[in-house]
Amino acid sequence: MARRFKDRFQEAMGDVSKLFDKPATLLADREFSADQKRKLLKQWEYDLRGIEVAAEENMTGPKTDNNAELLREVRVCLGKLGDDHSAERSASHKQGG
Repeated sequence: MARRFKDRFQEAMGDVSKLFDKPATLLADREFSADQKRKLLKQWEYDLRGIEVAAEENMTGPKTDNNAELLREVRVCLGKLGDDHSAERSASHKQGG
């Protein structure tokens, strides 16, 4: 069981959006700890920002329709987990550092 859980976390880190359709679904997941959810949400945020940067450079891919809304939802969920970079704060550069 622990191995399956570890594999699920690693799979999610590879592409969070394959396992969860929206950030609130991840937040409601009962298997992951708050720290793991925070890591997954930050990875999702990083991925979404990368897609935004690519779109600005006319390198769009298949998943660009609702990125801005997903990014907002990710940041709200991070705020609910007590992350310093909640929805009220802005990033210092395009990829969120």
